[in-house]
Amino acid sequence: MPEIPYYKVFLALLVIVGWALGGIVLRWCGVLKPQWDGRLLKSVIWFFYPCLIIRNVMDNRALAEEPSVLFIVLSSGFVVLALGQVAAALASRWVPFEKPRQRNTFIFTTGIFNYGYFAFPIAETLFGQETFGILLVFVVGVELAIWSIGILYLTAGSDKLDWKRLVNPPMIAVVLALTLNWSEAGGNLPPASIEALGHIGKLAIPFGLILIGATLFDNLKDLDLRKHLRLVLVACGLRQLILPSVFIVAAIALPVLPELKAVLVIEAAMPCGIFPLVIAKHYGGSPNTALQIILGTTFLSVLTIPLWVLTGVHLVGLQKLLGNTH
Repeated sequence: MPEIPYYKVFLALLVIVGWALGGIVLRWCGVLKPQWDGRLLKSVIWFFYPCLIIRNVMDNRALAEEPSVLFIVLSSGFVVLALGQVAAALASRWVPFEKPRQRNTFIFTTGIFNYGYFAFPIAETLFGQETFGILLVFVVGVELAIWSIGILYLTAGSDKLDWKRLVNPPMIAVVLALTLNWSEAGGNLPPASIEALGHIGKLAIPFGLILIGATLFDNLKDLDLRKHLRLVLVACGLRQLILPSVFIVAAIALPVLPELKAVLVIEAAMPCGIFPLVIAKHYGGSPNTALQIILGTTFLSVLTIPLWVLTGVHLVGLQKLLGNTH
């Protein structure tokens, strides 16, 4: 049984921090201008990310061997995100809020882990393509929960729920990739096309992390942990102590694929996502509340990501999967 490669955990963390710091530096130097963010974000969502999904899902053996795995993976993503929202709603009682929209934003933001660009390098570096492909399908279930249950919490039942957002390029890419997987048509694609998809898809993670770094830099001036100390402490306690414990216990207890157990361990280690800041602005939430939570949990994650990943790999018994990287 392979030993836990501690250096790989820190290498994955270095990738995350390195690209995010790159975004901070590019914004600070004026190379990456704020007006370019929209175009870069669209290129990631509409082009690079779909290529990443197609390349890693279309020949995923775990999904091909048992189609029912799809439902299990999707529902797992939905349930863990919904669980986070409910837990955050309960935890919100410990924080005094001046306005209802601040409480709604706390629930929405704290309940969403950074399921994508922080998780991707760890999955690929530690566990390889099979687990990475499962993670990409898992993310679809997470997205479904965000744009349904999550938005309901954020808007407190208002009429701003936008179901059209459930149909987006990543979702379409997953459907296409699964079709190629089950029909085995992916094997008929020219090798050059498959290689091109791989190279293009690999750009999604660096570009996404650079954008995250630039976004963090733009909002650092509004960070006030002293004023929002209780808010941040409760968010960190839930997101980086209680929920990770629940995720890892679930990974130990549930009779699911080892790759899905690995995904649960990876997501257990994640801080709050960055994207809720953008969504909070759009749906009338409190961007400043989201900002304090995101920055607080993100900074702390430099310590908690390796801690929870290493703990999860050991307790869940995922050492065999560690040999699947190449």
